[in-house]
Amino acid sequence: WKSWVNAGYITEPMLNKAGKHIDFGRPIPSRPELIIDVPEAKSILDDPEHQSLVSIRSWEEYIGNTSGYKYIKPKGRITGSKWGHAGSDAYHLEDFRNPDDTMISADIIEAFWKDWGITESQKVSFYCGTGWRASETFFYAYVMGWENVSVFDGGWFEWSGDPSNPSSSGEITPSQS
Repeated sequence: WKSWVNAGYITEPMLNKAGKHIDFGRPIPSRPELIIDVPEAKSILDDPEHQSLVSIRSWEEYIGNTSGYKYIKPKGRITGSKWGHAGSDAYHLEDFRNPDDTMISADIIEAFWKDWGITESQKVSFYCGTGWRASETFFYAYVMGWENVSVFDGGWFEWSGDPSNPSSSGEITPSQS
């Protein structure tokens, strides 16, 4: 979005009058396989060699120094998730962007994912705190040709809301994930 606006391309506000039904011409979501829920996230964690649940949160969020959000109290990460990089906080994604806010090279992205055992041959689902960073990174993987990708849109917000879901905090290396 920012790159689009910076380049001077046309934008227009989306008008949605309260209570008015908007027909998009197909069921929503049209590709439900691209969005997973908590049980599906747990099943990914059961097979870390062939599947990756990838945290697209800042390092400080991932290791539990901050939740990243005023409205999310629990700190930490989903136990067994792999760190996919992000940015400096919950509102930035500079690890994936050039100075002009375009996507960095796919080779760079794949290199730092590979360090954490995240590969194109796996089933990969991205999560963050509330969904926007995971969605953007999903799109990067998609345009890179990764075929078996999805978003766990409930992310840390939904996961951490249930104390029975396993979470971890503290420093971690790729070999420990």
